[in-house]
Amino acid sequence: MTTTETQPASFRSPEEVMVGSVVFDRDADMVAVVREVKGLMVDLERPTGLIWGVAYARLRPGTKREERQLRALAQLQRARKRGMP
Repeated sequence: MTTTETQPASFRSPEEVMVGSVVFDRDADMVAVVREVKGLMVDLERPTGLIWGVAYARLRPGTKREERQLRALAQLQRARKRGMP
C-alpha cells in the first residue's frame, strides 16, 4: 500500500522562507536547502555543491519524501568524496 503526499503550496512571502529549510524549486525541478534569503531572491544549495538563486515565489516547502531524498543524496556525495565510485 502506498500513501500519497500532497505537495505544499508556494510561499506567500519571502519571510516564510527559512535558512536551512528544505524547499523544492519548480523551475529547476530540484529539491535543495535554503542558503540565504536576499529580498525576493533565495540562494539554494544541493549536497553536490551546486548553488543557484531563484525567486521565492517559484519555491514550495519540501515534502518529507523530498527531505529523505536530499539526505540520501548528501550521503552518496560523502561516500563519493571518500573514494566510492
